Amino acid sequence: QRYSLGLAYPAMRLDAGVAADGHIDFVSPEALEQTAWNWMSKQRTISLFHTQGSSTDGHATAVESYIYRGPDWEVGDTVIKAGAWLLGTVWDEYGWALVKTRKVNGWSPEGGAKRSRPSAQRLAELRA
Repeated sequence: QRYSLGLAYPAMRLDAGVAADGHIDFVSPEALEQTAWNWMSKQRTISLFHTQGSSTDGHATAVESYIYRGPDWEVGDTVIKAGAWLLGTVWDEYGWALVKTRKVNGWSPEGGAKRSRPSAQRLAELRA
């Protein structure tokens, strides 16, 4: 069926690639749920390698998008926790070949967000 399910974005997990700049970037489960729902209702476009265009668009169709409700689910080295956004797609032949050769091996949603200072309570939840 050329299907894959993957972690689109975790809730309440530091974005280590951005945290190095001195900011503590993470998203609350509530904000992530709204983002996932908005993406499904308004966007649903999947492009390869963060590049839009006829050669990178249309190789995967979103067939599932949901917020994982738990319990913790260990998948290889990754632990999927409640609040995480999962995305499932069906690939065309070209896209599936990229998945099988691991040239495509994950989701990386593009978008913007407004940075805000986390509350002490959210930081305590993050560290728990």
